[in-house]
Amino acid sequence: MADTYLAYNSPEVSELIVRCQQGDHRAFDELVAKYQRYVFNLVYQHLGEIDEIEDVSQEIFVRIYKFIGKYRGNASLESWIYKIVLNYCRTHARRRSSFSRMFISAPKQAAGDEKSFEILDTLPDATYDPAKTVEQRRLVQDIMEAVRGLPEIYRTILIMREVNELSYEEVAEILGISIGTVKSRISRARDLVRQKVNIA
Repeated sequence: MADTYLAYNSPEVSELIVRCQQGDHRAFDELVAKYQRYVFNLVYQHLGEIDEIEDVSQEIFVRIYKFIGKYRGNASLESWIYKIVLNYCRTHARRRSSFSRMFISAPKQAAGDEKSFEILDTLPDATYDPAKTVEQRRLVQDIMEAVRGLPEIYRTILIMREVNELSYEEVAEILGISIGTVKSRISRARDLVRQKVNIA
């Protein structure tokens, strides 16, 4: 049965999935240990620095445990977990007025991909000119504020693409939209942030 999941997962992960689906509690403990940091980081990126981040992550793992039997290997386990995290965070965010903080970092540029997040590419290299550090931090802070203020459909997709470096295909699969829609929303999100931060 593990062979079913090999298209998107390593043999080790595929075997872990099978054991979890067979009700092996030790296997689920292994799954939690393997993906705990991944889930924590996703929750932090989408909800910000909230006091109950551990509780939220635990609730997400409860959902993973509940639905692991429905995983059919049509995407990687990480993408499947991301979808659960995203759905939970959306529900949680609706109960809160706003994010308290969001972490954003410069992404790596994928081979053959369009230029990575151009706003972040404009940041000066503080290692060569320490005097520019304050200016750099202010610009990053402005960008963070701009991202926080984006409508959810743009904020979410920008985090997925620029922070988590998911491919267009992965974003499309998780959100259940076309790749064309993914590209157009990312383009729109970048434009909105540029307008807010006044970067040409």
